Amino acid sequence: MNPAYERIANQHFLYDPKILENVTNDLFDFAAWHRSGKVRGEAHGRGSALFVANGAHEFVLRHYRRGGFISKFVTDHYVWQGLPRTRAWAEWHLLQQMFEKDLPVPKPVAARVVKHGWTYTADLLTHTLPHCRSLADHFQKETWTNEMLYQIGQTIYRFHHAGIYHADLNAHNILVNQSGRIYLLDFDRGCRKQGNVWKKANLSRLHRSLCKLTRENKSTSFSEENWQVLLQGYKKDQNNTNIPV
Repeated sequence: MNPAYERIANQHFLYDPKILENVTNDLFDFAAWHRSGKVRGEAHGRGSALFVANGAHEFVLRHYRRGGFISKFVTDHYVWQGLPRTRAWAEWHLLQQMFEKDLPVPKPVAARVVKHGWTYTADLLTHTLPHCRSLADHFQKETWTNEMLYQIGQTIYRFHHAGIYHADLNAHNILVNQSGRIYLLDFDRGCRKQGNVWKKANLSRLHRSLCKLTRENKSTSFSEENWQVLLQGYKKDQNNTNIPV
């Protein structure tokens, strides 16, 4: 699929012409969506997001925000290093590549980058993944199941097998739908990588996230045995050379 590109003054737009005929600022404006009455939900946190309905489509709109210590001084501006290296541009193209390879990710719809001299702000619009909730939310309400953990391991391996690095692989960025299918989201700073060293570090990051859930929520119990089940799903697919990517 060839995305459409438009530039209006200091604003750069990238979008899927099969979904959108054109783009406007209102498409990326949280206040405009609220005024329209089409907001279906809102997620808070570092990367605030709106869930909106637009005709036959349902979208998630995310504004890129900084985290960590620097966010105390700069909330949503990033250093300009050229359009291809902006957060929204890079994530849109990576999502599209993964979607075309049938990896379980949200379909990218549109991106906006606004240049402010030596800095920029950015937004990303993706299709909603219906009837999903995060792994973190799921395990605050329900118990772990070996089938789910095994499938999570298999899903992560599909991404690793395709050379896809997720920069923040944690329980909040893994989604489970009503049928038990696993998705990954939030590929900000994600990229393609070669080799294998980074894969082990990626899994370790997820392990820390799952252990943290147990510490924060006493009703959730994640054990080393649970982790081994997830790894079994991951390692099983290493011997399967016919994995779809």
